[in-house]
Parts: sequence; C-alpha cells; structure tokens
Amino acid sequence: MGDDEARLIRADALQDEARTETLARARELGAEAARLRMEVLGPKPYPVLACSECWQLTGWLGSGERCDVCLASAQREAAFADPHGSFLNLEDEAPNDERPKAPAWKRWATRLGIRGPLDREREAAWNQRVDPDSTGPPRPEDGFVIFDASRGEWPAPEGDDLLVRFATLAYRFERDCWQRIIAAGGPTPLTPHAFPASLPMEQLAEAWSDYVGEVQAYNAASWAGEADAREAVRQQAKARAEAQEEQSGTSKLLD
Repeated sequence: MGDDEARLIRADALQDEARTETLARARELGAEAARLRMEVLGPKPYPVLACSECWQLTGWLGSGERCDVCLASAQREAAFADPHGSFLNLEDEAPNDERPKAPAWKRWATRLGIRGPLDREREAAWNQRVDPDSTGPPRPEDGFVIFDASRGEWPAPEGDDLLVRFATLAYRFERDCWQRIIAAGGPTPLTPHAFPASLPMEQLAEAWSDYVGEVQAYNAASWAGEADAREAVRQQAKARAEAQEEQSGTSKLLD
C-alpha cells in the first residue's frame, strides 16, 4: 500500500469516526481528514478548500464555509420544514432508460445481413467512451458499464455566483449505443467538483483535466482487474479442456 492510499484510508476512517463524536471533536477529525486529502492532491493552481460540514474538497464555499452540496441540502430541508414554503420540483432526474428505436435503414440492413455499416457505427459509438484494451474490451460488448466525466454551469445555491460543476456519470453499452444509468460505486475524484465560473480559464481547464484523469484512471484500473479475471477464467477453461482431451486419449489407448 502506497503512502497516498494510506492517507486516503485514514481520512475516510477519521470522517467515519467524526459522525459519532461531539461537534467540537467532529470538527477536529473532519479538518484532519480534509488535510490528508489535500496532501494527496498536492499543490494546485486552482482553489482547493474544505467544506466545514462534509469536509470534502471543493473549489467554492458559501456561508458557513459550506460547499454547494451541503448548502443545497440545507435549503431543501428548510423548505420541507416550512409549511408555507414554496413548491419544490422533485422530478426524478434519473436517466430515461428507454432505448432509441433503430433507424429504418438499420433495421433493413440487419434483415438483409448487411453488417458492414452497422458494425462501423457500433465501433464508433463504442470508441466514444472506451479506449480499447485500456479502459475496456477491445470490441463492443453489450452490458459493459463505464464511467465518464461531465461538466456544466449552474447558479450557486446562494449569492450571485455561477458555478462550473463536474460530475461522474455511468453508462451501459446496449444495442449499439451508450445508455446513461444509475450505478453503485464508481470513482470519487479528489479533484474538487465545483468552482466559480469567474476563475481564469487556465485554472478551470487544469481542474477539468485533473478530474477527467482521475475518472479515466479508475476505468483503467477497473478494466485491468476485470481483464485479469477473464484471462484467469479462460486459462482454467483451457486447462480443463486439455485435461479432458488427455483423459479421452488415455481411455482410447485402453480400448
């Protein structure tokens, strides 16, 4: 285990411990957890701050030195508690899992057995999110899940700031295209996910590059583990087949 990994494990342990402590002690533990994460992230040209409530790293803080996630959560709780509060839009933002219907030319090509154009389009769709043999299989596989980074701009939960926010989304490859899904787990980049849009472009660009790099590193590590597991299964199957063939040959010699 490397030093950085040990620091991150220690930071998570401190944050778990903080949930069961008094407020003063919890703040001490949370601050130490944030300090360890900052050490792992290292010096950056963009702001790296710590939320006083969740102690996660962020590039923007509002009132009470809280991040956008904690402030938005507090506002929702306050709105629920207020019997005269305004209407909250609670529409499910989960992706629509409806699969797009293939164009007519694709359906006809499939019926006629003309696979060339379809295969090329399938490969192109696959390569939009997968670096073959690096972050996923060399060829398209239905059911394969990968994580990708996205970015956008949203108003800050308070004040007049506009925030640039990064997020990690999960996609599953199905029927020649990627479908956005809700998936457990996934990467948790150390790079802050929110910054003021007023930051210099160079800082925002480097933060985005760091965030994407962490997501890609997670995908590469996940695929490396899965590829090793697949190879182990293949070798076991090969060994069984060779053993069965050898037994069959021995049996024939005894006939």
